[in-house]
Amino acid sequence: MVRNKLAAILGVLLIIPLGSRADVLYEGYSKVLSGDTHIGYVVNRYEFDTKKKQFISTYFIKTGKGPTETTESLKAVADSELGPISYEYTSLAGKESKMIDAKFKAGTMTAMVNSAGRTQKVEKKIPKGTFLSTFLVYLMLKSKEGLKSETRYEYQAIAEEDAAITKGEALVGKEESFHGFKVFKILNTFKDSKFLSYVNDRGEVLGTNALGQGITTELVATAAEATNGQSYSATLLKTLFGTVPAGTQNVVAQAQKIKTDEKSAPAPTKQLGVPQGQGVQMKAEDKGQ
Repeated sequence: MVRNKLAAILGVLLIIPLGSRADVLYEGYSKVLSGDTHIGYVVNRYEFDTKKKQFISTYFIKTGKGPTETTESLKAVADSELGPISYEYTSLAGKESKMIDAKFKAGTMTAMVNSAGRTQKVEKKIPKGTFLSTFLVYLMLKSKEGLKSETRYEYQAIAEEDAAITKGEALVGKEESFHGFKVFKILNTFKDSKFLSYVNDRGEVLGTNALGQGITTELVATAAEATNGQSYSATLLKTLFGTVPAGTQNVVAQAQKIKTDEKSAPAPTKQLGVPQGQGVQMKAEDKGQ
């Protein structure tokens, strides 16, 4: 199997001049569904800071409304080999809040955990090879064979919401189609829970399914589709991400843009001939590659 585009990026980013800006590897909005009901959204961004040689994972999750509303956010940083450097985690459910500020140095994690109004200091030795769970797909992409069908990946990762080390297992199935895009269906077992992820060969998660819970996510082309009918704060997102994510750095958004551009292109005439790009049919799964 030829190593995919993102795996190639992971291998060459370190030679980019230090003055370069951070590269966005992936950015998108997903809607959260309970059965067929739209109950929330997820905003994800993965970046590589070429100056500091660090990977950055940022996400925001919002579900429910009113007294049942919950939010969760994470800003995690890892080195060029995806070893943990730091993370900040926050969750809010009603009046219950939890905040974790963790730092890693010399094989030790030091975390300040504030929950239910109490602050606790946690120190743990981190075994070699342990990583922040948010970077799982990237660890798989950086493995010797990359993301490959019918492989088993055993690991131990830090569950950011608990500041705890947990063993996990990811089983990669055969390539299949998910809403017209080629993906690997990955069964992940972590924290005694099982969930499916539909991941393309660039490491983009197009959907998830929390088995036994009836909760799924689906990557969509626009922020408006993900946040429709949900409470939304551009100020909050700007504070967390630095900018309000556009959500266009993914194959779903890029495929939608191609369709929109094709519809808005002028009709061919004898004088104009066939506009560039017209008459070339692209499979959905190839768009944005």
